[in-house]
Amino acid sequence: MQRHQRVRLVLTIGFLLGCRSSSSQERLQQMQPGELYFTVSPSDHQVVEGQSVTLRCEAEPGAPVRYSWKIDGQPLAPSPRRHPKSGNLLISRVNRMLDSGSFVCVATNEKSGDSIESSPAKIDIQWISEASVQLQQPKLAPNIRAGGKVELRCHVDGSGELKYEWFRNTKSVAPNDRVEMKRNLLLIQEASPEDNGVYRCLARNQAGASPLAHSYPLIVPSNETATIKLVPQKAIVRRYEPASFSCVFDNADNVQWFFEDKGPIESDDERSILDNGTLVVLKAEDRHKGYYACHGLRADTVQVYAAELQIAYLYNLTSESFEPPLEDRLAVVGENQELQVSCLAPGGLPTPKLFWREPQGRIVSDTGPVRVQDDTLIVAKARRNADEGNYTCHAENMAGATQATVRIVVSWPAELKSSPKPVSVMEDEPATLTCSFRAMEPPITQVRWLRDGEALLSKDGVRYRIVEEPAGNLSLIFKNVQLIDRGNYVCEIVTKGFSPVRSAPAALSVEEKLKFSPEPVNRKLELNSSPKISCKAQGSTPVTFKWYKNGADSFPKHVRDELNGTLHFNGVLEEDKGNYTCVASNSQGQIKHTIKIDVVISPKFTIKPENVTAIEGSSVLLHCAAEGDPKPAIQWDKDSRMNNLNGDRFEVMANGSLHIKEVYLSDEGKYGCTAGNSAGLKREEGHLSVRAGDGYRSDMELDAAEDGSMMTKTVIITLGAAAAYMVLVVGLMLYCRYRRRRRKQRYIQEQTDGQEKGEATEVQEEQCNLTETTASAKANSSSGKKKENRESHKSDGTDTAHSQNSNHSKKSKSSYDKLAVSRAHLQELKPLGRGEFGEVFSTKYRPHAGTADETTTTVKETVVMVKTLTNTKDENVLQEFKRHLDLLHKLNHEHVARLIGLCRDEEPDYMIIEYTDWGDLKTFLLASKSKEMAASTDGGKPRAPQLTVAQILSLANQAARGLKHISDHRLVHKDVAARNCLISSALHVKISLSCMTKEPHQQEYTKHKNQIIPLRWLPKEAVFEDEYSTKSDVYSYSCLVWEMFHQGELPFKKLNDESVLNQLKSQTLSWSAHKAAPPALQELQTQCWSYDPRERPTFDEIVDKLQEIVVDCSQV
Repeated sequence: MQRHQRVRLVLTIGFLLGCRSSSSQERLQQMQPGELYFTVSPSDHQVVEGQSVTLRCEAEPGAPVRYSWKIDGQPLAPSPRRHPKSGNLLISRVNRMLDSGSFVCVATNEKSGDSIESSPAKIDIQWISEASVQLQQPKLAPNIRAGGKVELRCHVDGSGELKYEWFRNTKSVAPNDRVEMKRNLLLIQEASPEDNGVYRCLARNQAGASPLAHSYPLIVPSNETATIKLVPQKAIVRRYEPASFSCVFDNADNVQWFFEDKGPIESDDERSILDNGTLVVLKAEDRHKGYYACHGLRADTVQVYAAELQIAYLYNLTSESFEPPLEDRLAVVGENQELQVSCLAPGGLPTPKLFWREPQGRIVSDTGPVRVQDDTLIVAKARRNADEGNYTCHAENMAGATQATVRIVVSWPAELKSSPKPVSVMEDEPATLTCSFRAMEPPITQVRWLRDGEALLSKDGVRYRIVEEPAGNLSLIFKNVQLIDRGNYVCEIVTKGFSPVRSAPAALSVEEKLKFSPEPVNRKLELNSSPKISCKAQGSTPVTFKWYKNGADSFPKHVRDELNGTLHFNGVLEEDKGNYTCVASNSQGQIKHTIKIDVVISPKFTIKPENVTAIEGSSVLLHCAAEGDPKPAIQWDKDSRMNNLNGDRFEVMANGSLHIKEVYLSDEGKYGCTAGNSAGLKREEGHLSVRAGDGYRSDMELDAAEDGSMMTKTVIITLGAAAAYMVLVVGLMLYCRYRRRRRKQRYIQEQTDGQEKGEATEVQEEQCNLTETTASAKANSSSGKKKENRESHKSDGTDTAHSQNSNHSKKSKSSYDKLAVSRAHLQELKPLGRGEFGEVFSTKYRPHAGTADETTTTVKETVVMVKTLTNTKDENVLQEFKRHLDLLHKLNHEHVARLIGLCRDEEPDYMIIEYTDWGDLKTFLLASKSKEMAASTDGGKPRAPQLTVAQILSLANQAARGLKHISDHRLVHKDVAARNCLISSALHVKISLSCMTKEPHQQEYTKHKNQIIPLRWLPKEAVFEDEYSTKSDVYSYSCLVWEMFHQGELPFKKLNDESVLNQLKSQTLSWSAHKAAPPALQELQTQCWSYDPRERPTFDEIVDKLQEIVVDCSQV
């Protein structure tokens, strides 16, 4: 029975759908041409409150159609949250109070005025409120008694089904025979002091989890336990300020405090417990955040009440804090029109308060023509001058304050002074259309040209260019007009806040000139064939054609000159060769074009290759001959493969025959003969069969026999050599054992000497404030010089790292041997990118991991970068790999990455370089720039902070000291940039050489003169003359400082590589320092960017100057 009902239901639904489909098709068929209909209608959506949603709408015919929206039958009110765009409606932040309703799209035909409305669409908004715990039974807290019933209610509102969780202090509440959970209620039967504590609840739905507003401390009194009198409360304090928790018990033997279930807490330098039991955190930091539990002890019972400590914070307001999005924080509103700009509260604890200030500095009130409602600045009827200026949004809480400014400009409508005039020109001639207007400056006003209603895509087209003059003239200049340029042209002035102003259309008429389409071309005609040669031309009037041969207009009877420009040959003769001229004429004049006609005879075989049988070892002749004009050439192939008959046994005779001097069994197959000349190609095949010959042995078989006869001699020689080898091995083992003992003793002695010299293996952390950086620089100056002197004694000769023809001594090779590191010391490789040498990885390095000689009980793991050498065929790559090795191996400085070792035990070779926990400086700068990265998503790592000017000066100072050390050793880096610097979580910078040119920094490199170079970071002499020096590193260093202030932005990002190259060559490439940089630093950067290397400062001068700048900034 149920089965029959289901079948009936399916048939009914199918019938209804079929009826709907057929009715929809009928409606489409009944529509009149040009009548509006929806191709895309808005559909229902489900979205979480605060997220964005797009309602799509599209109607046909597509132009000209105007779209508008309604909600619940009323026109949609203007709001900075809602953005109509090309028919679609984008709601950037859905609000359940304002966006609950039926949305309808209205499409209006601008020509006819007819309108259609879409079917309504609704937005199902998922939301959830804050949660608070309330005492439901008994009604009053004093009525709570031991053994009675307690009922707690989780008060939270939200959409859909809510799921609840309960917590007592920091532990989740589990149901048992006394504790029961019913929806949002927590029921406790026969309550006892064991149930005491601070209760919290959490509700979840599709919108997420509810934030906690209020908890509830349950107090079941008892004479056998301590009773809480003063419950500790949640505390929010500023960083580094004191926080206190008060807790008072009656009848308590002792009061103790625990932090995250660890304790009891004793008074120390960070926390103090007062005599009254109050806990004081002296300087609250992130490590102090969490739950503090107050324990009241009496006999064997414990009463626990917990409270949370939170650190106040406030994120910065940015350009993304404004709604709608504002380019360059510029808001334009038309005169007497309304403007709404919302300021979105940044993340903060406690929730920050927002307010606006007008240009004069006064706080904007919630009344008047310029007012604030729900954090939205409203300019009701914008007035020129009076309402213009910089309006600032302020956000503040106990952690501090932040602000961001919006510039409001009141626009006025553009005025068209003159429209373009109609123009009529000949094809390929120049033409100009001009209109004049009065309007505001860009970007408030934009002007463009339309052709037949469509905008011209580029200001610099292939045949035209658009010139906008300051006086308000807009010109469209054609270099050579084509037929496709014909049409009606309109000058359009678009001012933000007003409808576009369009000029009267001006017709551009193009008269087609007389021309061939296409020009006739030289031909080769087959003798006795009947071909046709066409001559086609077009112009503004009908065209007539005439053919001439060698200047004469008469042709023999077999050649016919047809009126449409076609020359028809009825059987080509030898005498038809010659020069033929086509003359095309009309009322515009005449044109002519001459071609050359040759008469040829295509190849024809006079002797075709035949099937031949040959005896192995004999010779054979395969015949093939052909005739034609010109005389055809003969080409042989075997089994349709060309160029496989080039051995000494094969010879092509002068008459075209193929002679095989000695036939092998492998020669059997199909042999093709191809005859070809300028008239074409022809091919024929013949088969060669080879029979084995009695007693015949080819050269290959003779070689194999000789090999067999030599086997006995080979075995004897091999056994003798093996015996000699065994004797040699025994001797070498004894010798190597002696050498190994001596090497081990020398290694132990070197390790002892290295420890005495204080060569550190861990990366030293550096505080980010400038004063500590400066102090550490002074403290390390003397020890750094001693290390540099020792390194100079270790240097292998005087070759610099950028020398390309240096020879290495035996001492240099032995120094590379000392760098040898086993792959067993490396953990799992994690890819970072790719460079010219090969892949680049990061991993953890554990010195002496797994060795029998390891004497230390704990070996510290360090993060390293591994550069692989996979491209070993390119000599330049090998030389550059060696340059990197030399540079890092010869240096020992706190701001230069150390070369840890070289893995050469198997391919590919690994260069192991010191790395940091935050990686390269480029990635750090981009992360600090991004709003999403401001809050750390990885609890194990500190977040990337937005750098202050003082911190940037510190980083620049460290980088300069590292490059000075490189310069002092007469070495050149060649690729100084943020991507090749490392930064640690302590804001400690090191110069490195990651050079990931292929990934992920491929856009920062370009190929020039067959070399991959960092074009935007190099001076002119390095790019065009290949002259790298310390002065070119100085230039690149100034670019590095520019990157720090611009947070990793690509220099000259609006220019392509070709434009940068040309401007650098013409010395018109102009750098400008960041406005936030101190004036002294801006002047220093300008000197570093000088085109004359002699005018650039040295790194000694840069370091000294930076020290002065740092001191001056610290005193401000």
